Amino acid sequence: MVRRDNGVIGGEVGSAPAVSVARVEELLMKCLGCDETQAHTCAEGLLGDLAAREAADAASPASRPGSDPLARHPPADGAVTVRLPTATVPGAVEVATARSPMELARRLHDRFRPLGATAVLLAVLDMEGALRMSGVAGTTGQTVEDRSRLPLRCVLPLARMAERDQLLWLDDESGEHTLTWVSARGDVPPARPSPGGPDPVAGAGPVICVVSASWAGPVPVRKPEVARLEVLTRAAGERLRGLAALGLPGDDVRAVWLGVVVDAIPVPAALLFPVRDGRGRIAEFTVDHCNEHATTLMDRTPEQITGRRLLDAFPGMVLSGLFEAYVEVLETGVPLSREPFSYVEPFHGVPHPALLSVRAQQVGGGLLVSWQFHDEQARLSARIDGAERLVNLGWAEWNLVTGDVVWSRRMYDILDLDPEHGPLPLDDLSERVAEEDLPVVVGAVTSLSEQQEPVRFEIRTRGTDRRRHVSVNAELVRDSRGNLIAVHGVVQDVSAVRRTEAALEASRRERQNQQLRMAEDLQLALLPRQHATLPGLRVAIRYQPAENCAKVGGDWFETAPLPDGQVLIAIGDVIGHGLEAAAGMAQLRNALLGIAHTGADAARVLDCLNLVAFHGHEDSLTATAVVGHFDPRVRTLAWARAGHPPPVLVRGGRAVELDNAGGTTLGASLDPGYGMTTTELFPGDRVILYTDGLVERREDRDGARVALLLEAARQGAAGDVEQHLQALLTALDTNPEDDTCVIVLHVGS
Repeated sequence: MVRRDNGVIGGEVGSAPAVSVARVEELLMKCLGCDETQAHTCAEGLLGDLAAREAADAASPASRPGSDPLARHPPADGAVTVRLPTATVPGAVEVATARSPMELARRLHDRFRPLGATAVLLAVLDMEGALRMSGVAGTTGQTVEDRSRLPLRCVLPLARMAERDQLLWLDDESGEHTLTWVSARGDVPPARPSPGGPDPVAGAGPVICVVSASWAGPVPVRKPEVARLEVLTRAAGERLRGLAALGLPGDDVRAVWLGVVVDAIPVPAALLFPVRDGRGRIAEFTVDHCNEHATTLMDRTPEQITGRRLLDAFPGMVLSGLFEAYVEVLETGVPLSREPFSYVEPFHGVPHPALLSVRAQQVGGGLLVSWQFHDEQARLSARIDGAERLVNLGWAEWNLVTGDVVWSRRMYDILDLDPEHGPLPLDDLSERVAEEDLPVVVGAVTSLSEQQEPVRFEIRTRGTDRRRHVSVNAELVRDSRGNLIAVHGVVQDVSAVRRTEAALEASRRERQNQQLRMAEDLQLALLPRQHATLPGLRVAIRYQPAENCAKVGGDWFETAPLPDGQVLIAIGDVIGHGLEAAAGMAQLRNALLGIAHTGADAARVLDCLNLVAFHGHEDSLTATAVVGHFDPRVRTLAWARAGHPPPVLVRGGRAVELDNAGGTTLGASLDPGYGMTTTELFPGDRVILYTDGLVERREDRDGARVALLLEAARQGAAGDVEQHLQALLTALDTNPEDDTCVIVLHVGS
């Protein structure tokens, strides 16, 4: 029989020693920090549950030798439910074969969720309450932390004294119900060695296994289902005890929320848990979890560090005294903060020195540690500085709240400033900008403030012997309320780029000028020898190239006697400029001479030249032309034109353009429609042929220059042909952007 007298619960002969309420209160206050009232209330409840369980066991077949010593405190009306054989309960085998605490928690939660359970918590703890292994399903880590306080607070003191497993139904003031299985304490054998790691440390010490399922309110199930819940909970507890005995790390986390914390730390960090020897002393640490920044002096990756023993991943810990410092942090709870110190890590017998800083903080039953190899930071800083130097890049930050200004080293070099004098405030930067570029800076600042987007601009510096070209990228930084707090800028010295561009441009211009000079020389070389007199004619010809050699075009002419006694007169203009235009001009002029000697009339000559222009080039060749034959015997000019200005006839003090149906430009169509016109001439008549460079101007919109040509042709007729030609050139002031060709023919008596 179990009784409760004067605050003492005891047993009959052969039972466990008596346990006093005062002893339970003492444990609650010492381990959990409860005040006296809370400890007394919790102790009363726990010992009352224990007394009821023992009374039920005494009246149950389960109390006989060989039976399962499982205690039950049903949630409904106090009646004891009927025990079901484990193998007959659906899900029991599935629970009993889980391979890790996390998998076990998920499987148990899958079975309990249809019956209203909101969460399942598994825990393996040492006798001080430090978490050694855990599993959770059905809710977040923070919620599990909150909900686990009730069952662990209530059952841990009792479990430390209990000699056998217990099953408890508990509820709190909020109405939440939990079904909790707590194992009797027992020793866990040493963990299996990891591949390539040190031998396991013997004796892991006594542990307590806890399985807890939670309901947000009363458990909405019938008595048979309550029995099934208890059987599955007991099966999960037995499996958890087996996993603890195996020492499996599995895929569990010592505390669900700790992994998230470690991953959020922006420097190398890890979560360590102690490995104790048979006497309970810390003999090693296991690296339970580390973040993506974690690395060792030998550049091991986070994946290579996680799961290893600490002294295997960091063999220099013992010689440096860090291992003993970590043990002290875990045992005393006093955080460790060690500023950069000399650290030596042996690797294959060779010592590798480094500069290391370390932080360590006790978290539950383990340590949260962070570290930095400052040699690596120095190397990284040197790499960044080297990269900035290679591309002539610098950065700056102006804090508009505190007034602090931070510049990189290259900023001083780009602005030719001494680093000892410190960075310039924003207001003084204009002193380093060339005066002619200040409007650019003003425009950039205006755009930056109005559009609130990053801006890019380029300025030239002043204040030094050598002016620099500097590209600037700037942006404004605002806080969550939109207040302006900082200005960030990145500058790059692009002087070398601009010098290279200028040299390339000069080289390009020189190459272009050379090509144009070649084109001009070719054009002049291809122009025919001028004849002052031809049968029945006196001739004045002037070819005037453009003032800008880049505008050298394809103007050409021909005046030559033919075998049949006639005189060939032709003038033309290949559309375009440069070497290609000069080459096209040579091709058309040579073709003209060959065709003219066949006896073909002017229209037929143009038809043939059109075919040459249309088919003779991979790229299109287009040109204008006037071709005519002067017959000195009858003084007639038989002529045709292809898109070219018509000739001008000066007779009797009047100047008029000759009329001709014309035709399309050479090379534009295979059906050009060239027509012949025969003009009868008289002694003293003058005929003027010219290219468009004589009359075309960009500002001439109404044809006024053609009228000017006619007036100059009329007035200049009093002189000889050379004087007449010069008068035309003087009056019309030839186009400097285009070459010009003019022919003046005087009909003799």
